[in-house]
Amino acid sequence: MELTRRDLLESGALLITGLAAGGFAAIGAPATPVAACYNAPPSLRAVAMRRLAFGPSPELIAMYEATPGSNDEERFDNWVRQQLNPAAIDDTPCANRLAATQLKIRYTYNNQTMNEIRSLNWLNASREWLWQHRVIPDLAWAERMRPYDEVRVATWIRAVYSRRQLFEVMVDFWHNHFNVRADADSRIAATWPDYDRIIRTHALGNFHTLLLEVTKSVAMMYYLNNVSNKAGGGEGGNENFARELFELHTLGSEHYLKFYDQRENIPVVEYGSERFAAAYIDYDVYEASRCLTGWTIANGRDGRPNTGAFYLMEAWHDNFPKTVLAPAPLPGIPPAPNFPFNNGAQRDGEEVLRLVARHPGTGRHLCKKLCQRLVADDPPEVLINAAYTVWMQHRDSPDQIRRVVETILLSPQAKNIFGHKMRRPLESIWAFLRATNANLPSDVASVNGNATEGNYWQRLFWNVDQTGHRLFGWDTPTGHPDRAEYWANTNALLRSWNCFYTISQSWGGNVGIDIVGQTPAGLSCAGIVDFWLQRMLTYTPTGDLRTLLINFLAQGGDPNQPPQPLRGAPDWGSTEAVRDRIKAMVQLLAMSPEFWLR
Repeated sequence: MELTRRDLLESGALLITGLAAGGFAAIGAPATPVAACYNAPPSLRAVAMRRLAFGPSPELIAMYEATPGSNDEERFDNWVRQQLNPAAIDDTPCANRLAATQLKIRYTYNNQTMNEIRSLNWLNASREWLWQHRVIPDLAWAERMRPYDEVRVATWIRAVYSRRQLFEVMVDFWHNHFNVRADADSRIAATWPDYDRIIRTHALGNFHTLLLEVTKSVAMMYYLNNVSNKAGGGEGGNENFARELFELHTLGSEHYLKFYDQRENIPVVEYGSERFAAAYIDYDVYEASRCLTGWTIANGRDGRPNTGAFYLMEAWHDNFPKTVLAPAPLPGIPPAPNFPFNNGAQRDGEEVLRLVARHPGTGRHLCKKLCQRLVADDPPEVLINAAYTVWMQHRDSPDQIRRVVETILLSPQAKNIFGHKMRRPLESIWAFLRATNANLPSDVASVNGNATEGNYWQRLFWNVDQTGHRLFGWDTPTGHPDRAEYWANTNALLRSWNCFYTISQSWGGNVGIDIVGQTPAGLSCAGIVDFWLQRMLTYTPTGDLRTLLINFLAQGGDPNQPPQPLRGAPDWGSTEAVRDRIKAMVQLLAMSPEFWLR
């Protein structure tokens, strides 16, 4: 109704004031760092549902409450350990949704129009199979993009329905860490299920193994151009991947000595019996690029087979000695090369990846990022140190990452910090869908005989992409920012708020959200608000939010009675107005700082 829509926007303006007080940037104001709304979490259940998952759902809350434990902390600890063993969690309902989902494909190619709905048939295809059937043939662009589109759909389904929520959070973390824009190249999009499978296979495994597999993937090879890295003059071959290997994937920019080429003056860091140059310089990037010359893809060129598999092109490899992160033997004395002559493409590449993966700077950089993702934008140094100790101790363990995540999540800091993270737009939308028990769409070939309609998933993606949080679509290798000051701005907030309404419309995504049907009958205005506060937040806040929502629902009536339609305009006594008001109240709740902070 018009009044409900207007009231929603007017009440949203009031909530903007609350967002600013909670640390969000108000409309028209520059983005500022988020300020915590809480010094301590409302409960450990709130931490489990809101930071170790994409949000609470009735099913996940029931699973948490059924977790053994004689007290809250013991239950939380057991929950974390269960979630860190995802293979032991029955995820059949989510798997059934994946199997039942239909995704439309429509295009005109060679004067023929294709209009079909298909299952997600490419999710489990091997890299070689994808290459042979999506890359090599003469296909329409939509067919080449199809595997990528299917992974996007599957990622949404898993985020909203999977019981393995912590695992999905970690998959999202590693996709962002090893960011690749999936539609940057048709070969990347066509083989995207393989890249997603690499991330999912090793998300809780060993970092060095994950790094090795990512480096060899079609997606990373083409995205950062190592596919064309061959020995040459000057600084060697293509250094795009090598640069990001140091700056983003391993040591991080905090361990970069800008334009510093005097290796003899770089400090030395020791771990056990190992000695490393404490930081990297441009020459380390150049030399690492030389180590990786000849690492490419079998794409049918220059005598290579055309299978899409990782391929070593020995004729491209620079076999001269190289020096990467070698420590000075004594201050002022430059180190000798640590990669010998004629070491070979495979050994050079594997050894440089092992070297950066094991470096203490990498451990420090990655542990800080994990703490930032799972606890706070500015995590306590004591927590980073604890994670770093476990990281280094288990560099060779097959479950290194799982051990580090467990250390972080079972720490006192993780249990006692709340509200120091802000949901990014896509996360807020997933949280809204989870809390409202939404039904994600399934495409149809046509609507009322119109074959151009029925592509609900593409409309859903388009609407959500407008928030700036584009799944697998971030342009640069940095990945989506994971700090509040980037997202606490007019565009991201307002566009996300709009999505809470638009995605349920046929033109916005056709997501099934039955808020009224899930609201217990006969509740007072206060009772309805309290019901949805528990569903959406897992607790009842002590600030003004509850009062604001109750007043919005009551519209001047008795808050201790069920909401009634206004006798005058524009409701004219219509019960439909009450239904719209309940929906709008839940959407308002999703706009609140309490919903966005975690």
